[in-house]
Amino acid sequence: MSFRASPIPPSCSEETKASSYAFGLIALAKFALRLPAEVLEEELPRLKHTLVAALTDTTSLVVREAAAAAIIAAQVVLRDDAHLFALLDGLADDKKNLLTYLFDKHGVRGMAGSGSVDRLEREMRRLDGRTGTPIRAAPAHT
Repeated sequence: MSFRASPIPPSCSEETKASSYAFGLIALAKFALRLPAEVLEEELPRLKHTLVAALTDTTSLVVREAAAAAIIAAQVVLRDDAHLFALLDGLADDKKNLLTYLFDKHGVRGMAGSGSVDRLEREMRRLDGRTGTPIRAAPAHT
């Protein structure tokens, strides 16, 4: 969270900073998929502020999508949206409704099957592509 709050370096654009933040959120999602549910339950309260703030970010769609992917990954592991929302207490009802829709869309409400993980991984690959390092223009040679 402190990364997002820090000032933008002179050599960086807001878009690059948002992409970097989203990249970190996607990495967090990939990590969450590999955690046992018991460990994730302990860690989510520590990540709550970061995930909720990113999900409600008004400046960057890719940050919001990456936060949603991280929360969907947590749902895949926990398999209980009511418990997940309790761990992420303070989440606005409209965001809970959005996440419930996304859980259904990805097939991760209740028991998660391998198809739902495949859909989530495709979504994370898509976001990885959006957060990749921008191609810099080659310097002009004279």
